[in-house]
Amino acid sequence: MVRQDKDVGRIAVVGPGALGCLVAARLWLAGQKVCLVDYRPPRAAALGRQGIILRLPQGGAQTVPVPVALPSELEPVDLAIITVKAHQTAAAAAALPLFLAPEGVALTLQNGLGNVEALARILGPERVLAGVSILGVTRLGEGEVVLAGLGPTWIGPPAGSRVPPDKIRQLAETFRQAGLPCEVRLDIEAALWEKLLVNVGINPLTALLRVRNGDLLDIPPAWDLAVAAATEARQVAAAAGVPLKVDPETRLREVCTA
Repeated sequence: MVRQDKDVGRIAVVGPGALGCLVAARLWLAGQKVCLVDYRPPRAAALGRQGIILRLPQGGAQTVPVPVALPSELEPVDLAIITVKAHQTAAAAAALPLFLAPEGVALTLQNGLGNVEALARILGPERVLAGVSILGVTRLGEGEVVLAGLGPTWIGPPAGSRVPPDKIRQLAETFRQAGLPCEVRLDIEAALWEKLLVNVGINPLTALLRVRNGDLLDIPPAWDLAVAAATEARQVAAAAGVPLKVDPETRLREVCTA
């Protein structure tokens, strides 16, 4: 049984990319006991000396002295927030027993599918939470990010999770207190697929054409292909047992005009 506390306890943010740096810095500024976890000793040491640099689009910057540690250096934590790239999830999951308390919980805020399952193989599904974040954050350099927009984050229990509802609500409140909009979604699998639908439709084309999201609307062949890809993703979700209520073209248009 996962421990039920009013406080989320000690937090480790695993992965010093754009999202990981932003979340760790905001939680630290809100007074949480948080540490950023890196797997590369030279980079971890450099980030520890430098701190996380938060920049705003309108100008101004703040250096946040978030502690940085290797997995083997950490004292036990109660919550691990996983923000590494999807292809790094298995390695990150394998390291969790080094620093995640026996009753600790792992929350994935990663893109793509399969991350929940990778964590569950190590921890058991009962200790895993899933999340989707629409935060607009860009990495400028090691430990330096710019916050472009405070989009929502949704968290919830995937199939097999036994994390108590009050603990999930407390975690969402912890994010909100850090200035990160967050709500609980019980249909978190649908939220994961909804974000994947957008990523499948937009990301490959903007990368290949080297354009911004909104530019796709001005390139009819590219827009048609984006809608077709997103529509196919919704069909795959339905075949996987996760029917989505969203209209692919409407959702893509919302993202491209945001």
